[in-house]
Amino acid sequence: MRSCTHPHNHSHRSSSTLSVVLFASIYCMVVATALFAQAPTSQTQERELAATLAKATAVRDNFVARIHANGFSCPIPVPTILVEDVPSFGQYDNKTNVIRTSDWTLLNPQERAFFFQLAGPGAKEAEVRAKFEQGAHGWIFIHELGHWWQACRNVSFNRDHYQMEYGADRISLAYWREVDPSVVDTMMPIFRSVLDHSPNPVPAGEDVEAYFNKHYQELGPSPAYPWFQSRMNVAAYEEKPAPTFAQALLNLSGN
Repeated sequence: MRSCTHPHNHSHRSSSTLSVVLFASIYCMVVATALFAQAPTSQTQERELAATLAKATAVRDNFVARIHANGFSCPIPVPTILVEDVPSFGQYDNKTNVIRTSDWTLLNPQERAFFFQLAGPGAKEAEVRAKFEQGAHGWIFIHELGHWWQACRNVSFNRDHYQMEYGADRISLAYWREVDPSVVDTMMPIFRSVLDHSPNPVPAGEDVEAYFNKHYQELGPSPAYPWFQSRMNVAAYEEKPAPTFAQALLNLSGN
């Protein structure tokens, strides 16, 4: 488990998701759990990791197929997928064209406890794991593929980090609306809860997007970052008319 580092540099370093953008307290947990030691990989865990890789590969291939079906193509090969311990639960590196995704068996006790809390009192492990799967291998994974698509289009928005993240969120939202709306139904209450229960980190009188871009480097490892990502996702959800997947791919900033 790495210590808490900035997870979303899409310009010249590795770019990452929402990486738990969705889950407000995870970033704080990462530092506290950086010294967590995992047990050696067992045969059971190896099978779990292989199954996760197969599922992630299928999601990636379906995403790419839908891009092609909508008349788009990418000069960059499909990204390689690595299943390993990644605190943000997902990360796209545009230098190596690799997406890292996590697995339930790789979570440390604090992270698992968070998902139990997220699932609610009395939740069984299967229900808790389903929350993790929808968050990490659903929303976050497609968000990271959105960053891959931005790399395909050679889009950097002149280091406008807010628009980069917002564009990836729009892609994830539009994709799941068409493929499996239940993922949207699961994630939107989480985003709204973050906005309802987390303080607005932007000083009075300052523009939200300008503040995010100016302080991008230090926001990543802070509890404030999920507030911004939640705000982006709610704003994307409330767009009228809602963009189709093809429109989100074509209009990467939403402007």
